[in-house]
Amino acid sequence: MTRLTSLNPWLAAVAVALCVQFSAQAQERFTLSIPGVSDNRLFTAAAASDAAGCGGKNLSPALSWNAGPAATQSYAIVMHDPDGQKGLGVDHWVHYGIKATTRQIPAGSGTKPTFEGLGGTNSKGTTTYVGPCPPTGDSAHHYIIQIYALDLAPDALPAGLTRAQLLEKIKGHVLRNSSAVRRYHR
Repeated sequence: MTRLTSLNPWLAAVAVALCVQFSAQAQERFTLSIPGVSDNRLFTAAAASDAAGCGGKNLSPALSWNAGPAATQSYAIVMHDPDGQKGLGVDHWVHYGIKATTRQIPAGSGTKPTFEGLGGTNSKGTTTYVGPCPPTGDSAHHYIIQIYALDLAPDALPAGLTRAQLLEKIKGHVLRNSSAVRRYHR
């Protein structure tokens, strides 16, 4: 009994240390979300492209995230459809140079020229958001929206980078990343 009693303070100290460690890890998590929608849900028609036959209004989704690590200077966002172009992929949105103090983007902001940061070049050759428009009859395509917390100043990169160019330029500068997945079919 005496030995068990002498171990209790030690066990209590270990339990406290583990709680502090898990609490710190939880605070370090960097999470992207689409407000009001759980992951892997279908895009509403409003998010789909407004091109003929696509059925949408070309409204980029609302996004929110918690603060990146302390050294974060800017954020970059990419929306990629790995199912598009028969598996070769389609880049719908490339945007970067978003200030470290920003925590959300309202729906529809991705098509506005006043949107904070710099537009990268998507697969359609434009520098704004382009909504989903998979071929009619295809299974639902997956749209991976990624956010990167970067140690780069908002003005560190030139405008107009493609997704591949952006990913090359941010190598070694990504502090954390997070993603959300949406789907869409016609």
